[in-house]
Amino acid sequence: MPAQEPKPLAQLNEEYAQAQVAKRQLEQAVRSVFSSLSEHRTVDRRQAAEAIQEVAIVTRTIPHSAVFMALSAQRAGDIALSQHALSTCTLALVMGQSFGYNPLELQELAMAALLHDIGLLHIPPNVVQRSANTSHPLPQQERQLFQSHPHLGILALERQGGFETKVLQLIGEHHLRLDGSGYPQGTRGEFTSERSRILAIADHYDELITGFGGASPLAPYQALQRLYREAQDGILDQPILARFIKLVGIYPVHSRVRLNTQEQAVVTELNHSALHQPVVTITHTAAGAETPDQPVIDLAHQENVTPERAIETVLDSARQSLQYFYS
Repeated sequence: MPAQEPKPLAQLNEEYAQAQVAKRQLEQAVRSVFSSLSEHRTVDRRQAAEAIQEVAIVTRTIPHSAVFMALSAQRAGDIALSQHALSTCTLALVMGQSFGYNPLELQELAMAALLHDIGLLHIPPNVVQRSANTSHPLPQQERQLFQSHPHLGILALERQGGFETKVLQLIGEHHLRLDGSGYPQGTRGEFTSERSRILAIADHYDELITGFGGASPLAPYQALQRLYREAQDGILDQPILARFIKLVGIYPVHSRVRLNTQEQAVVTELNHSALHQPVVTITHTAAGAETPDQPVIDLAHQENVTPERAIETVLDSARQSLQYFYS
């Protein structure tokens, strides 16, 4: 059964609007951190700490589902370093909160997530651009240079001073994989900490939905399917990924979907025991007309219904807006 009574669309509409406003504020705060970093080649620790505090407030005051959807909307092809840092930081912080980390542990995780890719600023922009925009393998020398960015980030922060050892360790390990397929090469991720594995999953998820590396950007559910396969293959931590999927949902709340009946609906609640069968609210008939009564359907519990409804596809999230919510 769903964790709680599904919210009406009007309430989801309001929460999503709040999340969009919060997203714009967080983007401004994080851009300030990276603008200062690009200009002075040092991190303004006060700015970074304030940005993290703002992210923490948002994750504790606005439902995670609305925050997740606002952060993932229109991200296809968006490889801006500050935006990736914001999304990774937010996802990692929510995960850390779900594990019950103490304030210091959360602060270290969030700081590492915010700064995990600053080593890219020490690599020629043309190499970073090619890494981001092409799925073809880079020449060995460029690939090795690109894969050095975790180490370069650590060196930059060490030179500046004032950053906790744990933060540096998390940054250094965010591309490690349990089977040894990540980098730095020759280092196995099986010896990494729980927080390093959280950061690795949050980082990888955001790269998948943006298409970093030249692959086609994936919808959230497609990205989670990819992560699930990698966890099954021993690349990612299965228990941590399972928790991540339960937080985000295979079909996240606010997702606009088409059912096998050709009706359109909005996901309004997760079924944690059946994540592929959430609760949906029907917004349009198969003919495309708005449904005035907006029936709420629990896809995991349908009785005397033929055929049973199921999600056929997720509609284009890039065009998703508040207009699909009807009060």
